Amino acid sequence: MSRAKAKITSTTAGLNKDFSAFLDAIGSKDIFSLSKYIDSFNQKSQDSLLILQSSGQDIYIFSLLYPKGKSSQMTSMTDTIRAGHLLTSSYAKFIDTESIAAIARGDDWTVKVNKFLDQIKEYNSFLPANIFYARIYSQQASLILANTSSSSFSGDEKKTAENLKKLSAVSMTFFDYLSDLPNDLGQNLTLSGGKKSYLILFLNNAEIRPGGGFVGSFARADLENGQITKIDFEKNIYTLDKAFLAAGNKVTPPKELQALGDSWTMRDSNMSADFAESAKKVAWFYQQESGDNVDGVIAIDTTLFINLLKIVGPIDMPEYNLMISDKNFLSDVQYQVEIGYYQNQENWSENQPKKILADMMPKFITLITAGGVKQKEINSELFEAICEKHFLFYLKNSKLEDLIDGIGASGKIRNSSGDYLYPVDANIGGYKSSLEIEENVRQDVLIKNSGDVEEKISILRKHNGSYDWPGGINNNYLKIYLPMAVKVKSVEFSGGDNNPRSDSNLAEEEKYSSDLEFGKTVVGFWQNTKPGEQSQSTITFVRENAIQTGNDQFDYQITIQKQPGVEKFNWALYLVYPEGWKPQNVENYDAKNHQIFLKEEIRRDQVFRLRFIRSGSE
Repeated sequence: MSRAKAKITSTTAGLNKDFSAFLDAIGSKDIFSLSKYIDSFNQKSQDSLLILQSSGQDIYIFSLLYPKGKSSQMTSMTDTIRAGHLLTSSYAKFIDTESIAAIARGDDWTVKVNKFLDQIKEYNSFLPANIFYARIYSQQASLILANTSSSSFSGDEKKTAENLKKLSAVSMTFFDYLSDLPNDLGQNLTLSGGKKSYLILFLNNAEIRPGGGFVGSFARADLENGQITKIDFEKNIYTLDKAFLAAGNKVTPPKELQALGDSWTMRDSNMSADFAESAKKVAWFYQQESGDNVDGVIAIDTTLFINLLKIVGPIDMPEYNLMISDKNFLSDVQYQVEIGYYQNQENWSENQPKKILADMMPKFITLITAGGVKQKEINSELFEAICEKHFLFYLKNSKLEDLIDGIGASGKIRNSSGDYLYPVDANIGGYKSSLEIEENVRQDVLIKNSGDVEEKISILRKHNGSYDWPGGINNNYLKIYLPMAVKVKSVEFSGGDNNPRSDSNLAEEEKYSSDLEFGKTVVGFWQNTKPGEQSQSTITFVRENAIQTGNDQFDYQITIQKQPGVEKFNWALYLVYPEGWKPQNVENYDAKNHQIFLKEEIRRDQVFRLRFIRSGSE
């Protein structure tokens, strides 16, 4: 048994470092992360049980050798391992999706997708029982651990026992929360009958908007009794918009869109920096313009299209004399939509310039649902697209929307503590130039002994494109989201110009605005950039009493969000901390000048936490 104990200690030694992340994943309902951790946890608990059994002793025998309420270190360890295995088994049971196989090969893409929905229906039929038993396992683990004293252990063993007690308590609550999931999933996928409709937005992030990109075209997918019955690809969003305006409807647009006109329609509706709010507004305009309601919105941008084309290969479009690949998707499709289509006078009366997209999409879906060896690459790309906000979802159902938010697919503005930064671009009549912009953000932070924090954020935008169509001047309305409790001192500009759409006739007296949105301070202004040139803006502000310096340690934490549709931006932090303090979790820093420098390419939301202690208090 001593040898078994040594093996078990070795097996579980590396487990504790993942517990915090595992608990965070439960708290945020991040099913993707739970799936990643649970395989490792479950394997280690299984290995530990096998080690006990291989020692020639039944894992329950030790509980019988001691009077009730008393146990030795060995029986405590046995109980802890049993409880740990029950907990990990409960999550493995819930996350077990092996019954949902890869999409079948050889069928029409609609047939394959409907077969996939059949597999989800079968999985969902077992889900209520899986969640019920997962909660029972968690409850049993909690009862076992309640009678196990962590004082019997030391080091990693003690930490594991304490972590498992926390996990058992959180797990029961988590599985209670999930109890309605099968019903919600069944309703939204019509697995138990009924009808649902969803908008699929095809966003052009070469013309970036806060909600991910210009709503160039879209489709509506109809589901009934767990099957896709129809996907209607819209060929001209302007048809709906023009009819809406012709009927006398007039909706006042946001301030930045007023440089384009005094009316607001569906094509410009995703102007919120919070994707869920943008999706609601798109759905509202769609209902107003078409008369049809939808139950959710799915958004896919140009970057995801191109990355998937790199995997599946080109699409043959003989009717357009085109072979669409990742290299010419943007240029050739854009040319066909805006110029090539109208060169044929027979198309003038039809007026469906987005027809090429409607014709291409079934072929594209056929390629990505082909299965085979490339399916793993496709799935990996879709997962990356969710993490990097090129593939987003919004559902009216609050429970499912909560889970979507947990895996990072909601595009919502995050609640945060400490510092916060979220730059949001809106290309307003700036051609298809957004993907040619290199954005560099420098953040200077000075932490004072008083706890006040003075900050300066500089945004340098370089236009690496040209005036050649579809490029041109990048007319950009930029919003910077900051923590709520800030005092903006100044906004300064150098390079570029700051008039709406670079039009001096539209110049405003106030060069910037400051307001509150989503519990954040937001500073907005125009920052326009010509091809081959650069522009810069600098915001200076103060956060009073932001750091508690009265204790022997403090944290500086910053949450950085990346806008949907933006591929990346470069971020650099220059932080000066007060004398008498020392960083704890930073390897390279300037101790003489009390400065820390961090540099990161931001492709997804990130949180950075720096810890400081008083010098000499180690």
